[in-house]
Amino acid sequence: MKNQIKNIVNHVLRFLFGGVFIFSGFVKAVDPMGTAYKIEEYMGVFGFDWLLSAIPSIHIIFSVLLCCVEFLIGVTVLLHIYNKVNKWVATAFMLFFTITTLIDALTNNVSDCGCFGDAVKLTNWQTFFKNIILDALLVGIFVTDIEKPQQFKNPKNWITLCLFAVLILIFCIRNLMYEPCIDFRPWKIGNKMAPKPSEQAPAVTFATYKNNASGEEREFSMEELMQESEKDTNFQQHWTFTSSRYTNPNEIKAEGFSLLAFESNEDESLQLLSDTTSSLYILAAVDLNKANDKGMKKAVAFLKDKADKGERVIVITASSSDYWYEFQEKYNLTNYMFYSCDDKAIEAMVRNNPAIVQIKDTKVENKWGWRSIPK
Repeated sequence: MKNQIKNIVNHVLRFLFGGVFIFSGFVKAVDPMGTAYKIEEYMGVFGFDWLLSAIPSIHIIFSVLLCCVEFLIGVTVLLHIYNKVNKWVATAFMLFFTITTLIDALTNNVSDCGCFGDAVKLTNWQTFFKNIILDALLVGIFVTDIEKPQQFKNPKNWITLCLFAVLILIFCIRNLMYEPCIDFRPWKIGNKMAPKPSEQAPAVTFATYKNNASGEEREFSMEELMQESEKDTNFQQHWTFTSSRYTNPNEIKAEGFSLLAFESNEDESLQLLSDTTSSLYILAAVDLNKANDKGMKKAVAFLKDKADKGERVIVITASSSDYWYEFQEKYNLTNYMFYSCDDKAIEAMVRNNPAIVQIKDTKVENKWGWRSIPK
């Protein structure tokens, strides 16, 4: 009876621990380039920039390995195969990431660890305590586990492990080469990115005041504040300002996204994305020097056809404007407007360099990495 209860508890703990690892590995594999960006950020924080310089693709390699290893740890723990090995691999994995996330929580050098990709956002402290819970589950697995022969030569175990390894690797590489098959980012197909002209409204500022007599706090719009001041001529004596906030209903639904033309300080993103007269095709090339040549030729042919049909076409990049003219000449893009955009904002939009995003009626109608651009 005692062993039976331990076995049931062990199965529950394995289901929880393995399930979290499978989910975490899967959502990272959905967007391995996003995971690579996060690894690149970590490497910079911990002083491994030299490794990135020596091996430019090292963060991508680490990303694929992390996605696959995490997923396979979850599978082996859940299915109870290679029991002794998977427990100690999981222990080493958890020890490393528990220490790393504790450092994150204490220093806040990286705002989001990316442990669940863009699917679930956690603060650094939430991530650390999540790892503490996983550590407790793992300890429970060790305590309640009833050891079985490892059966390393069991063909079923080898086939199961190899099958899942091949599947997650293929899935990961597919999402690395093309745009993620499941999009958790603001630029997901179908998302509305800006208000239409008829929906736009002036920005509003609110101020919070505290009543000196009752201690009541009340938020006023600027219009309400003027009305209250007219009613109560001693308003400033009766109320004390505590804070203010600013709301702009016309903001683009993607943090940090702005579009600046050459030698311009005016953000034209709202004007471009809210225009419903025709579709807008955005050629996004985060780094002009690294844009795939074959992809650029496919993109230019595709966009020329759209421009000939009266659609709007623009090019956005994080590269310095010093490179724009040469790039325009090389790919015959002199008829299209170039805009400067933050590299993080472009990377949040697309993962390929280059890629195309279609905006129709202020919504993301479609997006293509360069390998999937229609002919």
